[in-house]
Parts: sequence; structure tokens; C-alpha cells
Amino acid sequence: MKFEGGNIFSIDFTTQDNLLAFTDKLLEKGYYSIKLISRVPPRRLLEHIDISKIHLFWLSERNTQHSIPPNLELISREINSFDSETDQLVILDGFEWLIDSHGKDKILNFINDISDSLYGSKVKLVLPIDQLSLDSVWISRMRKVVRHMPLDSNVVEFDEYEELDEPIVSMEMPSENMEFDLGVDGSPRLSILSRLPQIGFTQALLVKRILQWRRMGLDVSELEPALNYDSNESYELYTLIEEKVRRVVQLENYLYQNTNQIDASELSTALFRIKQLTGIEELEKKYYSN
Repeated sequence: MKFEGGNIFSIDFTTQDNLLAFTDKLLEKGYYSIKLISRVPPRRLLEHIDISKIHLFWLSERNTQHSIPPNLELISREINSFDSETDQLVILDGFEWLIDSHGKDKILNFINDISDSLYGSKVKLVLPIDQLSLDSVWISRMRKVVRHMPLDSNVVEFDEYEELDEPIVSMEMPSENMEFDLGVDGSPRLSILSRLPQIGFTQALLVKRILQWRRMGLDVSELEPALNYDSNESYELYTLIEEKVRRVVQLENYLYQNTNQIDASELSTALFRIKQLTGIEELEKKYYSN
């Protein structure tokens, strides 16, 4: 079976992480223009994939900038808004939720209509599903239109991703598999990461740095708008947050060095505020003046 355009495919959905890892692999290799309709909010997706590289829609009843309601007509319209001559991949997450909301018959009609509209194009629709949650009779009916593709299938070949050397500047790509010491509250201890110079600064580097900080437990949502800025504005905002992070790392180090002089409740509150990047000046004045 070939992973050809003009078709609908289903893939085994075991966990959200597996689905996002699949999407991230496609992004890294640059195979397709990807449109992701997901039940996961954009802020949570940012922890797993570079959302600046995809057309993202949050499948939600909330009315936000990037949301799309669980309305079959609107979803169909979005799937069909493609360039039929361009290789594109649409991933529709939340399939079981749509079935529960609209019923199996309507979903089957929805799939048939989409199949007709995709015919002859280079667009592929992928439906992540949990086959165990659906009855076998309905699955058999769906299989007349939808081709099943296991996630470990050889339909899509993935080579090891290699970062290209930058001849302009020597810069280490932020590691995605960082290990952290744990604090008294069980959360990761903060650490100062290498500065990212403006020369060679890219959106990919920014996304990786945001992920690193979020894995430490830092709330860096203030930096997320930089993903939509031009290069200079993006770097300017990044440096502001980088300085905040440097200051809170020093604050946390001070707190841990003086835990025997600080009440447990006060320590817990201060650590929480540090992770939120709030009240930095107040905390510095309180502790550094003593």
C-alpha cells in the first residue's frame, strides 16, 4: 500500500504523545505541508512540536483565534481548502469525540463525502483512531473508504534527523533530552542555559529553548508571541525573557543555599513565584538585602 494523495488513512492511536511524535517526524523531514486539527490546545502542543511549521486548528467548542468547533460541515470545509496540486497532509484528531457527538452514520457519510472531494488530488487525510473503542461492523464499513496504516509501517520512511552545521556561527543546538536535578517540591531545579546569539537565531532554536524552559517548570508563555514576530523583534523579546530566567535561577540558588533560614511555607511560595517569573524584583529586594 502506498501513502498516496487523494486518500484517507487511519493510524493506530494509542497515546497523544505517539501521535505528536509521528507529526514531529514528518515536520523534521519536511515531507508535507501539514494541517493539524487537534483536540490539544496550542499551548500544550508547543511542548511537543514546532507549531510555527503547521496550519493549526484547535478542535474545541471555545471560540478562540485558532479554534474550530466540532461541526462536520466546518471541518469538511477546512479539509477541502487545499491546493490539489500540492502535497498536503491533514491530520484530524479527536475522531472518537466526533463519533460520540454526531453518531456513526453521520460520520460515515462525512468520510464518504471527504473521500469524494479528495479524489484526484495530492492531499492525504489521516484519522488517528483507537480500533478497540469501535465495533467491528462499523470498522468494516469504514474500511471500504479508509485505508489503515500502522504507525510502525514502512509506508513513510524516516531517516535519523541530522542538524546541518552553520558555517556562519558555531552554536550548539539546545538538547531536547535534558536532565535536571529535583528540588524540594519534586519539580526540576533551574539552570542557566547557554545564551543564544542573534547571529544564527532561528524559530527552530527559539522553539527548542521554550521547550527546555518549560521542562524546567518555567512559565514562559510571555515569550510565545515571539513565534509570530519577525527575526529582530523575536530576538528582542527572547533576550528579555532570558534575562528574567537568569535572575530567577540565581534566586532559586539563593533559596536552596539558605533553606535552614527560610520557613517551609515561605520557601514553597517563593519557588512557585519564581517558576511563574513573577515578583522577581520583590523577591530580590527581600532576600538580597538581608
